[in-house]
Amino acid sequence: MTQKVIVLTTGGSGGHVFPAQSVATALLKKKHTIIFITDNRGNAFQNMPEVKTYHLMAESVTGRSLFGKIVAAVKLCLGSWQAMWLLHKIKPDLVIGFGGYASIPTVFSAEMLGIPVVLHEQNAILGRANRFVAKRAKLVATSFLSVQQVPNAVPTLHVGQPVRAPILEVANAPFNETKDFNLLIFGGSQGARFFSRKLPDALMKLDSNLRKKIILTQQARPEDEEALRKKYANAGFKKLVIQPFFKNMPELLSAAHLVIGRGGAGTLTEVMVVGRPAVIIPLPTAADNHQYANAKVLENAGGAIVIQEKDFDADKLAEQLTQMIQQPTTLTKMAKNAHKLAILNAAGRMAEVVLDVAEGNKK
Repeated sequence: MTQKVIVLTTGGSGGHVFPAQSVATALLKKKHTIIFITDNRGNAFQNMPEVKTYHLMAESVTGRSLFGKIVAAVKLCLGSWQAMWLLHKIKPDLVIGFGGYASIPTVFSAEMLGIPVVLHEQNAILGRANRFVAKRAKLVATSFLSVQQVPNAVPTLHVGQPVRAPILEVANAPFNETKDFNLLIFGGSQGARFFSRKLPDALMKLDSNLRKKIILTQQARPEDEEALRKKYANAGFKKLVIQPFFKNMPELLSAAHLVIGRGGAGTLTEVMVVGRPAVIIPLPTAADNHQYANAKVLENAGGAIVIQEKDFDADKLAEQLTQMIQQPTTLTKMAKNAHKLAILNAAGRMAEVVLDVAEGNKK
């Protein structure tokens, strides 16, 4: 196979960036040239000097005032002209869009120039950015087996969600039933606030003897840390760690007996790859309620319990946690069910698909 020039494009959020980085790494190993195009905030490949990065104008239209929408639309149009010029200069063999509004100008321009486009959709509902450009795509590669709102005429292929190498390194970490109970709670900046305010109500309802077994590691926004510590002041946990950000997530996931988190595709994929049971509370403001759709896939497979924010009940959650802690075999079964959904070579699969399309094949 001849060396290809492949453009990757997405926004700056981790849910889009991590898959892009993983696929870029897989393609670089095959000696192909990778170029990244993003908006002015994207620095995803600053630690990968072999990937050249270009920035262009782009801004989300959703969730803004009428004037804000007009400004954003103008920036997307200007960004498309920038992307058109860049692509004409770069002459890529193929463009991969990983979603996010920042991907729209590059993907749209590629389609106008007749450059093959492959989209990767991380969620169980096709994202709005991908939805905007999907009709002209050669293929939509998906993280979940079934994805809603993909145009009927566009082929799909289930490749899985590419994940970071450090997570893959703990993919087969055994799920050990121990006397202690490692509870990991994280949810990003927005999710952490809800968890800091609501989850202590449930945890403090647990029997004191159960709390003595719990090693609690919880994410909290810096402004919420002090209040959260006060809520747990008399909890009597075996150990309590509260931080705004965790740099050792692979270690924490592999040690966890239960994860409480949001329903983003990145979170769920890491839970599946490591194989850990979860309580998922989807972010209700996520576009098209896609986090709920994501989480239901894991719940239907027996790997998680899904609770919507509007249905959150501290007493009920405390009862569920009590049962889990007292019946570790249930958690072991959930862990196995979650791990069954994992596709550990997703980045490699995606790379193979992309190169096949770039070659003009139709496998």
